[in-house]
Amino acid sequence: MSNLQLDGIYTDKMVVPANKHFYISGHALPKADVSVEIFQQTYQTTADADGVWKVRLLLAEKLTCDIKITSLDEEKTLHQVRSGKVILLTGQSNIEFKFRDDAEYQSEIDHLTLDNTYFYNVPQLEYHDDNLTLPTDLETSTWQVANKETLWEMSDIGYWAAKKLHELNPEEVIGIIDCYKGGTSISSWVPESVLSSDQELVKRFIKPFKEATTGKVQADYDQEFADYNALVDKHNTDLAKFQKENPEVSLSDAKDAVGHTPWPPPMTPTSYLRPNGLFHTMIEQVKNYAFDKIVWYQGENDADNPQVYDIMLRGLVLSWRDLFKDFSVPFLIVQLPGYFDEPKDAWPIIRQHQLEITQKINDVHLVSIADTGEKHNIHPTHKRIAGTRIGEILSDQSYSSTPVVYRQQVLDDKLILSVTSASSLVQRGNAYFLVKQADQWQKRQVRTVGKLIVLDNCQGIQKIRYAYDNYPTCTLFNELGAPVAPFEMEIG
Repeated sequence: MSNLQLDGIYTDKMVVPANKHFYISGHALPKADVSVEIFQQTYQTTADADGVWKVRLLLAEKLTCDIKITSLDEEKTLHQVRSGKVILLTGQSNIEFKFRDDAEYQSEIDHLTLDNTYFYNVPQLEYHDDNLTLPTDLETSTWQVANKETLWEMSDIGYWAAKKLHELNPEEVIGIIDCYKGGTSISSWVPESVLSSDQELVKRFIKPFKEATTGKVQADYDQEFADYNALVDKHNTDLAKFQKENPEVSLSDAKDAVGHTPWPPPMTPTSYLRPNGLFHTMIEQVKNYAFDKIVWYQGENDADNPQVYDIMLRGLVLSWRDLFKDFSVPFLIVQLPGYFDEPKDAWPIIRQHQLEITQKINDVHLVSIADTGEKHNIHPTHKRIAGTRIGEILSDQSYSSTPVVYRQQVLDDKLILSVTSASSLVQRGNAYFLVKQADQWQKRQVRTVGKLIVLDNCQGIQKIRYAYDNYPTCTLFNELGAPVAPFEMEIG
């Protein structure tokens, strides 16, 4: 085995940000000299006592080159390295959802017009021991050209975003880094410092994990999984029987009668669902890379803990910026789409937290897709609208976010709300708010004037809500068709 190793993301055909410093990193013999040559310039460093090394580099726009790394008598070369726009896509299952499963996959492949696009799938490492020993069966990954032969394994959202980026700037090289894991809480994606900083997070995540994994032997875990699998099998059997006996009933109604699939599975010390796990096993795999922007699409699995989502989301943004040593890297937070089958108001609460975090931290922007989604399908197979909207914002040729209500003003008896990211608002049908007056909620129609929302007869209003449902009806859009983000707002 070679003593000179590069971290996994550094392969041929990789894309690095143009005009932004990035690192090449890896391992060598402890205290060994390492040199990196690029465009006939050589950069030197020395591996530390553990053999870890990294070198800081910069590539200008529209460049392609080879990078040669040497240490002692060993040499490695990275071929066809390109500079361009690099996007980190991360989160859970709806951003993990593969392009091959999109309803439009075959028609897109048959008429593919995508060029200058490359992607890298971060290996889904679920656990490593204290010695950072990687499983022998862990699939490795390389940078790939996005074409008819490879796109089946790319993120569906990533494909549509890259397609829009390419349409807007055909000459720009695009690098998509896919880093996601389905079924996960945001608590798995943050470091220990975030969860330990708040007693409510300790109570909801750290203590249950310790209780579930303390004082047990393997036989205990085996029995728990046997019981869990028996519940899943029984659920599947009962659901199939109910559907056969009631063929006219929808899947959602059938699940209401029979119950939903048991989730999550039992917790173990090595479960990928454990607190902080994926921060170490996946995000830290790319800690030395550099990104132009980060897209975070997650929240579905925190429907049981929506009240504390804001603490974890804030912690995620700040801790990742610290890990990447890039304290201003822009984040795009994807506001959840519509989905009915969750506890009442769980998704509206999470959407509100997603909105508020973009208003509290610099260079964090909202991409609302609340006008998309399927009422009883948590994994819609149509993601063109969501991905295209993300791509438009990533392009820097449009608004920096979808429309957001950011200011309130009371004039006479009118409540006037100002909206960002719009030159004019478009109504699709009548637009209604829920309005709280005298501690009572009522439905009230609103109107638009340019990019303002106006509510008449507003005396004594305490709070307003717009599209505040798990599966909302969005009626207000900007001139580009992007929805005004669902929100809740205190008045006064």
